[in-house]
Amino acid sequence: MSNAPIHLDEHTLQVQTLFVQHQQAVLAFVLSLEPGLHDAEEIVQEAFVTATRKASTWTPGTNFLAWSCAIARYTTLSFQRDRGRRGFRLAEDVVEMMAEYTEEDFSEFQGKVAALRGCLKQLAPKAHELVNLRYHAGLLPEQIALEIDWTANAVRVALTRARVALRECLGRFTESAS
Repeated sequence: MSNAPIHLDEHTLQVQTLFVQHQQAVLAFVLSLEPGLHDAEEIVQEAFVTATRKASTWTPGTNFLAWSCAIARYTTLSFQRDRGRRGFRLAEDVVEMMAEYTEEDFSEFQGKVAALRGCLKQLAPKAHELVNLRYHAGLLPEQIALEIDWTANAVRVALTRARVALRECLGRFTESAS
């Protein structure tokens, strides 16, 4: 393997910069197809590498998020095939239908992600911690209970309340947007 420095052209650097800027939206898209956070993060990393390799196929001025999510979709399908997990995930034809997003769909999706972030900030600190442990760290209620010295049932109740609060907050956002 050569130790020579790698020189990237301006276009490739632009693609990498845009991918990093859109990384959370790409991750959210991948999570809709592959709900395991650690696997989804691995898929996004691989999609970044693929986007870098295929940078010349993206045309400036077109929808970068749609382009990068298309790469992420194929990366997810490949990941699921390689891991032999396709039977536990969405069928390819369903994934294909989900991928037929328009630019307006992605704008709406980004708005929902921003709204969810705002709603998460409004949660009580303990509720926010529980949501992070459950959905970001991927811990089950029983594991969270051990972590914070609660009963598993208390964790389930608190998570249910947090989800209700998030749903109501998102509902208020949707009403104010229309």
